[in-house]
Amino acid sequence: MRAVRDDVKYNKPSGRRGEQEAKNLKRRRLLNSVLRGLSITAVCLVVILSLYLWRSGQITTWINSAENKVEDSLVDAGITVDQIIIEGAFQTPKEVIYEASGVTIGEPLLATNINAIKDQVEQLTWIKVATISRRLPDGVLISVEEHRPAALWQLDNKLWVLSDEGVRITDLGLEAFADLPMISGIGADQALERLLNAVSQNIDLFNRVETASWIGGRRWDLILKNGIKIMLPEEDMNEAWQNLIEFERDEKLLARNILAVDFRIKDKTVVRLTPEEAARRRLIAKTSGKGEEI
Repeated sequence: MRAVRDDVKYNKPSGRRGEQEAKNLKRRRLLNSVLRGLSITAVCLVVILSLYLWRSGQITTWINSAENKVEDSLVDAGITVDQIIIEGAFQTPKEVIYEASGVTIGEPLLATNINAIKDQVEQLTWIKVATISRRLPDGVLISVEEHRPAALWQLDNKLWVLSDEGVRITDLGLEAFADLPMISGIGADQALERLLNAVSQNIDLFNRVETASWIGGRRWDLILKNGIKIMLPEEDMNEAWQNLIEFERDEKLLARNILAVDFRIKDKTVVRLTPEEAARRRLIAKTSGKGEEI
């Protein structure tokens, strides 16, 4: 009889715990629902308040006020721009770069807009790339790389200074670039870089070029300052230029009485004599029976 009674007493609390757990689960679910509702309401209120403050201009006012306070603190601490250092400028006057940068002596150094300065300086005619950095404790460094003038380009009766990459730089102050070779032909600006790469094997020889014509959008004719024409091929331009270097080094070819050196036919070089030189050689051949090598 005791054993039966004990079993009855043991089972009763189990039912009560189940009821209690069910009530606790309902309370938690209700609490979670209330919290979710409050969270959504709070988010909505924040969005509405933010929109109101933004449209009213209050946020902008606060931001500007904070920026002003920071800048004032920097000035009070002595962290200001006291010098502007410009490096790498040759064609562009430093005062022009300074003005384009928009940097003001005395402004907070850490508040200087580096990206804005870069964009403004790179708008200048001669500037290829600008690098801007702060130089503590009081300087802004503006380092520039300028376009390198490589030729004068004649287009529609107008001359332009071209860079070694074929960039049209300027049509002003051309007298300072009178020693540059003059190029002509539609598309010559785009083909210039390839020509310069080919002749870089001996740039001193290329410095003897007075004009270069881009022929038919395919190849170059070079006229030297002594009037000799160098007719480069459409393909293998580097090889042709190397051959010319060797001819000049070994035989002083370009000092002779010739009109042109033609490299247009692959694996063959044709040298055209001046009329006077051709007549002289014919005369030598008739009188002595021997020709004369070039």
